[in-house]
Amino acid sequence: MISLLIVEDDFAVRDTLKDFIEFMYDDVVVSEAVDGKSASAKLDAERFDILITDQMMPDMKGSDLIGLYFEKLTTDGTWIYVYSGQMNEELQKKFQDYPQVEIIDKFTNPTFFKEIIDKFKDSQSQA
Repeated sequence: MISLLIVEDDFAVRDTLKDFIEFMYDDVVVSEAVDGKSASAKLDAERFDILITDQMMPDMKGSDLIGLYFEKLTTDGTWIYVYSGQMNEELQKKFQDYPQVEIIDKFTNPTFFKEIIDKFKDSQSQA
């Protein structure tokens, strides 16, 4: 099973993404966090294969969450994605020295998330 954590404060976005992934895959367990605080609790307690976080949340930026957990995430081999609808350039500068972090446009086609999971599966079958 692949474990995936979605961190998104907007219920509609979070729920749509979760439903899409669960519809496409029966071997992906999707956990949800509504903000940085709840994401921190989940990251403290569990290991995830893939982290997808929104950048702009009420209590913590996604980049700050990644910064707090970067060592754990990389040690765990977690694939890290952060998305934003408006801050791509700023995020690219912030993470230019961290090739493990991929920045994606918040308004990307949902099939892009399928590509993320498919790439992850491919990497596991080659390992």
